[in-house]
Amino acid sequence: MADLAALIARLCPPGTACAAVAIGAAPTPWPGEAEAVRRAVPARRAEFAAGRAAARAAMARLGLSPREVPQGADRAPVWPEGVVGSISHDAGLAVAALRLGPPHIGIDLEPDHPLPPALWPEIIGPDERAEAMAQADPGRAARVIFAAKEAAFKAQYPVTGALLGFDAMRVSIDGADVSARLTGPVGTWPAGTELRGGWAVAGGRIAVAMRLPG
Repeated sequence: MADLAALIARLCPPGTACAAVAIGAAPTPWPGEAEAVRRAVPARRAEFAAGRAAARAAMARLGLSPREVPQGADRAPVWPEGVVGSISHDAGLAVAALRLGPPHIGIDLEPDHPLPPALWPEIIGPDERAEAMAQADPGRAARVIFAAKEAAFKAQYPVTGALLGFDAMRVSIDGADVSARLTGPVGTWPAGTELRGGWAVAGGRIAVAMRLPG
């Protein structure tokens, strides 16, 4: 877990702290967080608690005292003032990446399995499909494209409040680097605005981190 957290930190801008917690190993959410999952099934409560525990561990690495991370009405984490961050879960593990101030970041964890071809039309456009097919492992490339979009959605949401579809951006892969260009205007950003990031594989998982421009 520590290796994965360190890997994600390297994918993020300098000054980002990351931590990982096994789902099921974390205590219950803190009082100000618990209401968000009061009616949730046990698996979701465990996932939520692990994500919040990972966030507090990342806070400690930033030199901050642990604080509650409640869930907003839009279901997004409400970070302490001055903190930006992102949480992701996959296959028994929760990871949080936090930093003090911009740029906003988004992370996503996915299993290192090919994206099923039946999902391609819903998630990736014709240009992205061609790019995936040109990669050494098209199924993995398609999974990276999906993860990059998920991470980019998380990065932009605190700034724009926009709920984007998969066609809202076009993802390109260049070695270990990845970029996502908006296909239309979002908030104050014009079409063509680019979010950048990187991807890597560790422990049977694909990790992607994206950051806002500027």
